[in-house]
Amino acid sequence: MKLSIINPKHYFVEFKAFLNYILKPSDIETIDGTVLQKIKGTWTILVFKILLTIVFGTLVALIYNPVNIRVSRWNEEYSVVTIFFLSIMILPLLEEIAFRLSLKFKPMFLSLTLGVLGYSIATKAIYQTYLSNTDEHFISRLLIVFIIILISYPIVSHKTIRDRLEIFWQTNFKWIFYFLCITFAWLHILNYGVTLKHILLLPLITLPKLVSAITYGYIRMHYGFVYSLGLHMCWNGFGFIMSLLPVIGDGDLII
Repeated sequence: MKLSIINPKHYFVEFKAFLNYILKPSDIETIDGTVLQKIKGTWTILVFKILLTIVFGTLVALIYNPVNIRVSRWNEEYSVVTIFFLSIMILPLLEEIAFRLSLKFKPMFLSLTLGVLGYSIATKAIYQTYLSNTDEHFISRLLIVFIIILISYPIVSHKTIRDRLEIFWQTNFKWIFYFLCITFAWLHILNYGVTLKHILLLPLITLPKLVSAITYGYIRMHYGFVYSLGLHMCWNGFGFIMSLLPVIGDGDLII
């Protein structure tokens, strides 16, 4: 099978499957096929994501284009190498574990998700610092992650609880999928600062992030977690490269 870049029929079929999945998400993980077929499908969704991001990103920029304070802060505090490591390696991994790994229910998946979410909540609510800050209470925050995982895994693995959660996931998967997509998108408002204006414009400002959440979620369930993580890393890598260009500079392409 050739990995052809231009194949209109393939793009049409993949887009139709993508659209159908958005309208009716399913917890059935479709991962049959060769690695090359999965890469081809992931590439196709990347093309759709680029086009959708251009459309919705332009729309948002025309109406209201807020400053991404996280990108500005990273540029001031970190070296290019550190930003590369954070944006392409660490951030995608944490976000995929938090918002996509548990789309397919397994006790360990859910425990890892709870651990990462616990790290985020503890960092923001308890220690009131940045997720990327390793100077303030970092060991304590990591300890919270391990405690959550060690406590939650035996509980979630208990047969009665596990069976009930599996039924809950199967019965309510559509709402779980939508909830995680919206939560992923809306939490990115923290990148711009929580002001009254930003809260009122929350759905608009985070619209490109919602596109990201939906595409990553589709890839995770259709091809597997490794491919959603790979797509996320590639997208952030693209944003990182674009941010180095003098013409773009402070662009908000890292999602």
